[in-house]
Amino acid sequence: MIGWLSGIVVHRDARQGVVILNVGGVGYELRVSLQTLAAVGDPDEHCALWVHTHAREDALLLFGFATQAEKQLFLLLTGVPKVGPKHAMAVLGGFPPAELVDHLTQGREVMLTKIPGIGKKTAEQILLSLGDKVAGFADELAGPRAPTPASAEPEPPAIVEEAKQVLVDLGWRVKEVELALAKLTAGGPVTASLDDLVRRTLAQLMER
Repeated sequence: MIGWLSGIVVHRDARQGVVILNVGGVGYELRVSLQTLAAVGDPDEHCALWVHTHAREDALLLFGFATQAEKQLFLLLTGVPKVGPKHAMAVLGGFPPAELVDHLTQGREVMLTKIPGIGKKTAEQILLSLGDKVAGFADELAGPRAPTPASAEPEPPAIVEEAKQVLVDLGWRVKEVELALAKLTAGGPVTASLDDLVRRTLAQLMER
C-alpha cells in the first residue's frame, strides 16, 4: 500500500489529470484533481504527494493529493453510494478544498450539480452522506501544500485554446467555456500559467 510519494516530476498532463513522478528511478503515474495539479511543479522539479492506492480487478490506480485533507475528502466521497474515484476527483477539482467543505456543510446542491458528471441525485446523496462529516475539516485545510510553480508567459492564444480544451475534455460545454474565457481575457493579454487559467475559468463557470 502506497500512502505518500516524494520525487521528481517527469510529466504533468492537465487534460488527463495525470502526474508522473520519478521516485528512485521508478515512474509512478498518479491521477490528481485540478486543485492538486496547480500545486505540482514543472518537469524536473521536486514534488511530494499524499497517495491513495485503489485496487481494481483489472488495474492498480494511484491517486495523488497535495494535502492530507484533500485525500480524506476523497475517501469520504468514494464512500458515498454510486460515487466512484472518477466522480470524487471531479468534485475535488471543482472547488478549492475549503470552498468545497463550505458547500457541503451548507447543503448547496446547486453548486455540486454544476460539476460535469454530477447530477441532482448524486449531489443529493453526497450532501446527505457527508454534510455532517466534513464540518471538522476547516483547520486541516490550512495545512502546507506543495510549492506552486511560478507563472509562465506563453503565447496567449495558445494557452487560452489549451485551457478551453482541458475544460471541454472535463465535460463542460464549448460555448460556456468560451464565454468564461472571454470574460477573463477581456482585460488584456493572458500572463497566467495554464493551471491558473483553468482554475480561474472553472471558478467563472461555477458562478453561472
